[in-house]
Amino acid sequence: MHALAAVLLLVSSSLTLVCSVGLAVMRDPLQRLHFLSPPTAISAPLLAVVVFLDGQGVQAGLKVSLVALLLVLMNAVGSHATARAVRVHQRGHWEPTIDDHVAIVREDEPSRRSERDTS
Repeated sequence: MHALAAVLLLVSSSLTLVCSVGLAVMRDPLQRLHFLSPPTAISAPLLAVVVFLDGQGVQAGLKVSLVALLLVLMNAVGSHATARAVRVHQRGHWEPTIDDHVAIVREDEPSRRSERDTS
C-alpha cells in the first residue's frame, strides 16, 4: 500500500469515527444531522482515491468513484428529507406557522437587517 493511500485511509476512518462519536453525543436530531455529512461528503471520496492509488484496477476505481459521487450528491437530499421528517414528528406538519417568526424578504424591498444594524 502506498504511504499516501495509508494516510488518506487513516484520515477517512478517523473522520468517520469522530463523526460517529459526535452523532452519539448530540441530543437534538437536527444537531445530529451535521455529523452525518462529513463521512458522506469527505470520507467516501477519499476512499475512492485510496482505491485508485492502491492499484486495484480501473474497474474497481470507477465503481467506487460512482458510489462516492452518488453519496455526495444524495447527501443534501437525505439531510433535507430527514430534517423535514424531524419537523413533522415534532410539530405534526412541516409548514411554518405565524408563531415561527419566519422573515420573508422580497428582492425589491430593502433589507430590514441593514436598517436595524445601522440604528
